[in-house]
Order: sequence, then structure tokens, then C-alpha cells
Amino acid sequence: MGKLKNKVKGIIQLFKEEKKVPVMLSVPDSELLKKKVALITGGSGGIGMAIAKQFLDAGADVIITGTNTAKLEKCAEKLRGGKHLKVLQMNVADVEDVRKKVEEATTFFDGKIDILVNSAGVISHGDFLDITEAEYDRVMNINTKGTFFVSQAVSKVMIRNKSRGHILNITSASAIRPAVSPYHVSKWAVRGLTVGLADMLIPYGIVVNAIGPGPTATAMLSRENADNLYHGTNPAGRYILPEEVASLALLMVSGKGDMIVGDTLYITGGGGITSLHK
Repeated sequence: MGKLKNKVKGIIQLFKEEKKVPVMLSVPDSELLKKKVALITGGSGGIGMAIAKQFLDAGADVIITGTNTAKLEKCAEKLRGGKHLKVLQMNVADVEDVRKKVEEATTFFDGKIDILVNSAGVISHGDFLDITEAEYDRVMNINTKGTFFVSQAVSKVMIRNKSRGHILNITSASAIRPAVSPYHVSKWAVRGLTVGLADMLIPYGIVVNAIGPGPTATAMLSRENADNLYHGTNPAGRYILPEEVASLALLMVSGKGDMIVGDTLYITGGGGITSLHK
């Protein structure tokens, strides 16, 4: 009898509570991020810069960060974002600097940060048997520790503002390959962090996901502005363009990506996916 009463009470409560969830309406690509503020780490080149351009074109106000102020200013000139673009020198490996600079970022556009893209990253140099502790720490501090603490700082801003925000981590197809270098280990960690953040932050309306690019034509791989995109071992036959990664990023941080939660979407040209049987 007690169980029946509890079920009846539960049904009555459901009728009492009127929960309203906004329905996404189709909007032009140029307005996908209208009235949104995006903070992009590693935004002064490669994938980060391509994402900044896509976001500006979609109507967002954008803040790009990096460690080199001159490079940031040069990037800003290329992007031509005008009043909709700000630059901020920030070292993602320095937790105190991250906390201070994220708060500074909130002063640019009415105290808001609606979107975070963790794009800052470095690759490791050397084989497993030769990797030094300093090299290991350098890569992990930027790729993993940086992603963790920037996400923490920006999450606090989003929660404080009651913003239904998005966090997008740029990881790598290396996150699904055997991890025997600091770079691979760091990307495995970011993949796990993406799932953990998504689980923790979705009750606040904050959507967390990741993109895992394969070999991309950026300066990191000495392919930025290369005339030939040929890639002999990639099933698709070429390198990925930063603009292709940016197009996927735009979808994932817009309202169109609200129901993608805790996932890593890979854009690899088939590398590491269709070639697993070989």
C-alpha cells in the first residue's frame, strides 16, 4: 500500500511541475553565435585562429589568448574582428595567471563568457626511451593541466552568470591510439576529462564535448600554408584543413550541438579508424 501511495504522489508531482525547455529554431549561419562571447585558448594560429574566424563570421564576440602578445596582435589584424575581437596574453600552464586572466576576460564583453574552446597545445619531441622529465612536464602542463584549470575558471564564470554555455576541447585522434609519448598521454587525459566535465556541468546547462582531429595542416606539423596537402598514409589522401575543424567546432558550440554531450567527434580523413584492420 505504501508503494502505491508513493507512485501516486510521484504522478501528482509530475503534473504540478511545469518544466519548460526552449526549442531550437533554425537560424542563418551568420547568426548561430549572435550575442555569444567565446574565449579561445591557443587562438593565435592554426586550428584556434580558424575557429576564431568562424565564430566571428557566426556573430560572436571573440577573445583569443596565447603567450605571445605580438603574435596575438598580428593574428587580430588578419582576422579583422574590430570591436568584436579582443586579445589576451595568458599562459595556460600557470594556474594563477589563468585565474587572473579569465576574470580579466570577463571585463571585455559585459562580464560574459558563453563559449570556451581549449585549443592551446604542443606536441612532444623524442622517443619513449629518450623523453626527459622536463619534456614530459612541458607537454602535460599545457595540454592537460592547462585544459583542466582553464575549464575550471571559465565554468565558474558560466555558473555565476547562469549561462547555458559550451566548452569544447581540441584533443586529437591520438586519444584513441596507444599512448607512448607525453603528447598521446595528454590527449588520452583530455578525452577522459571531457567526459567528466560533461557529467558534472550538464546540470548547470553547460555542454562539454571535444573534437579529435587527425593530421592537420598547421604549423605544429610544419604544414601551415603548404601548397601541397598530400598525406600518403591517410586513407583520405591529404591533410585536414584547420577550416574543416573550425566548421565542426561551430556546429558543436551552437544550439545545433546542444544534444551532443560528453562526446569526442573525430575528423581524421579515416586515419586510425578505417585503417585499424591494417
